[in-house]
Amino acid sequence: MHAPRSLSVALVVVLSVGYIYLGTRPHNPEMVRAVPDKLLHGGAYALLGLSAGSAASALGVPGAPLVGWGYAVAHGVLLEVIQYFTPPRSAEVGDAVADAVGAAFGVAVLAAWRRRR
Repeated sequence: MHAPRSLSVALVVVLSVGYIYLGTRPHNPEMVRAVPDKLLHGGAYALLGLSAGSAASALGVPGAPLVGWGYAVAHGVLLEVIQYFTPPRSAEVGDAVADAVGAAFGVAVLAAWRRRR
């Protein structure tokens, strides 16, 4: 695997595992608590959607932006399901929606950036 491909995939793995880790902790880290919840979700999943779309593109996957968005949305839904079973966390549909909107923004940025190149 080429270095850019490896780095793209590695970033998706690091973000994915990091989000699961942070999302299953009893409380968010202090520095994150100051950020409004839906903005935090949207921003985090914009980054994951952008990264996953970029990794899919680097791997030559057809429809890479859609694949990146789908991956990020599936990850967000999975995390909400995990949180349902991880007290004191709770599953929230609004969080999954914020994740999906953020992921859409991330892949839109990726698509716009690619068109400009």
